[in-house]
Amino acid sequence: MENQRIVNKSFLFIFISNFLIFIGFEMLLPILPAYMISLNASPIQIGLVTTLFTIGAILIRPFVGYFLIDNKRKALAIGASVLLMIITFVYPFLNIIWLLLLLRFFHGAAWGVSTTANSTIAVDSIPKARLGEGLGYFSISTTGGAIIAQSLGIFIYGSYSFNMVIWSSVILSLLAFTALLFVNSPAPIKKEKEPFVFWDMIFEKSAWFPALLTVITTLGFGAIITFLVVFGEQQNLDHIFLFFLVNAAVSTLLRPYTGKWYDRKGPWSIIIVSAIIGFLSLVVLSFATNDLHLVIAAILFGAGYGTVMPCLQTLAVQNVSEEKSGAANATFLSSFDVGVGVSAFVLGMLAEWISLEMIFRIVSLSFLVVAVLVYKDYLNKRPC
Repeated sequence: MENQRIVNKSFLFIFISNFLIFIGFEMLLPILPAYMISLNASPIQIGLVTTLFTIGAILIRPFVGYFLIDNKRKALAIGASVLLMIITFVYPFLNIIWLLLLLRFFHGAAWGVSTTANSTIAVDSIPKARLGEGLGYFSISTTGGAIIAQSLGIFIYGSYSFNMVIWSSVILSLLAFTALLFVNSPAPIKKEKEPFVFWDMIFEKSAWFPALLTVITTLGFGAIITFLVVFGEQQNLDHIFLFFLVNAAVSTLLRPYTGKWYDRKGPWSIIIVSAIIGFLSLVVLSFATNDLHLVIAAILFGAGYGTVMPCLQTLAVQNVSEEKSGAANATFLSSFDVGVGVSAFVLGMLAEWISLEMIFRIVSLSFLVVAVLVYKDYLNKRPC
């Protein structure tokens, strides 16, 4: 039936817009630490680049979710895309570190608004009978963006300049804004809302266990996005973009198979195996001295971390009733933000005292903690 089509006009253009926004944002992640070093930033300040961004995203998301209940989604998405474009354009003009850190906070808030609004528009455009399938397709706009973005950002930064990365990101944001103009997102029906309670909007109690696992797991990802480019420069790894490219490609290619494993055998075995692979990936990375080591680490990280995270999101949703699935998703996303933000700040302080190789080895243990906690959960829940 025509009205059951997933790929309608609105879905197509919100997919394109989200894809472009994601590329423009992700391009900056691996190169900002190196840019901060060029401004003589300390390791703690480099960690704050990610931490302040994360705080901005976490604080804004509950308000955006509450606003979207009965207000126009398209207008908010367009406004957020314009704000992202302006904030990105400002980066090269701020050579004072504390001003850059303040900008990162507002960048995180704008990113939180944009991604929340875009996801809500995507849900609106998908037939409810095919929502799971449609959101699976929509997620390619983020995973596909990851395949391109970080490696592209590193390539442009290494071949040209930081300013060229900024201009590329601004142009992508402009194209994303243009795509949003073609989205048809009718205003939701006005209805009475419950009073706003910040904590209730950000944390779903029934999803606490996968949320905890998410925080621990993202310590590894936080270490990667904060220090990998700097680590590559220290180790004379000229093709550090290969890690991001291979990691994203592997995690995307494995997703259909790991999803079937999860459905057939439950969450425990696949999370435990993937967590162990994630542990090995960071150990290999810490000893990397050439491109082959880098690619091996990327393959393992894509298979490990890239598998654990969607499994934890599924587990979070499965732990709650259907009407609370949105709150569970919000809890998962906030846990991801907390994990990345905390890791960037704590590891930034540790980097004052220990080498980046040791940072990666210490963080690798977080995957083993996840494996142990999931195994204990399996023992508690397995049939007698």
